[in-house]
Amino acid sequence: MFNRAGKVIAVEWETGNISSSHRSINKMAFAIQRQDILAGFLIVPCRTLAKYLTDRIGNFEELEPYFDFWRNCTVCYPGILSIIGIEYDDTSYDVPRIPKGTSGRAKN
Repeated sequence: MFNRAGKVIAVEWETGNISSSHRSINKMAFAIQRQDILAGFLIVPCRTLAKYLTDRIGNFEELEPYFDFWRNCTVCYPGILSIIGIEYDDTSYDVPRIPKGTSGRAKN
């Protein structure tokens, strides 16, 4: 993605495990240091939403203890590194469940 000044902005919606979330944010921090990107945004679920998603998906609360580390990684470099936690509005047992496939394949 490019902003109006022609600078690259990286955005990733993370759906992998916590290790994948760490890799994503570290790659963006590294790219900011190299001045390859102007900003990096990682979007992850909050813990209360994560329990409804795939097993062991990375979440905001698990990444939070590392915020100071990542902040220090980018302090000397111009750019923005941000982790955005998303949450659900409401839950209901009246909504039909999404059928699950087998062996990681979608149900036909």
